[in-house]
Amino acid sequence: MNRVQLATTGLFVAWSAHDLEELLTMSDNSRVLVARLPAWLPVPASVRTRGFTRRYVRVSVAAVGVVVAAAAVRGYRTQGRSAFYQNALLGFGLHGFGHIGASVLAGSYTSGVATSPTVVIPFWLWATLALEQEGVPDRRSAPAAVVLAGGSIAGGHLVASLLTRNRP
Repeated sequence: MNRVQLATTGLFVAWSAHDLEELLTMSDNSRVLVARLPAWLPVPASVRTRGFTRRYVRVSVAAVGVVVAAAAVRGYRTQGRSAFYQNALLGFGLHGFGHIGASVLAGSYTSGVATSPTVVIPFWLWATLALEQEGVPDRRSAPAAVVLAGGSIAGGHLVASLLTRNRP
């Protein structure tokens, strides 16, 4: 397997490692963090009371996983040239900084922060460098990457909300 193939398939592998942490911690961590939110924020009563259920987290993570898997497959098939793949890779890396920022703001652990500096950001940097060194044309767009990452996360929450109503 060459470096471009590792960079494309590796996106899903790195995402899986990162989201395993979220699967294991987000439900419990959300209970702690939501309790600290101001009362004026519009948070559903079920979430305010018990955080995100484990079922909700599983569905949300799976929904985002569909997007990441599609981007990795598209990247593999185009030898890394796909703008969809490149923007998903950039969005993945940038979202790692979001996890770190959330932990800094919370002043404590937040789900996903342990694998952000150890898996997410290092993989993103390595894969980006590998694509550049292999001469893959740069089709990244920071705005597109932010919209793709943010939209995928929001979409995952929407799907989980519709399918679970945040039930256990």
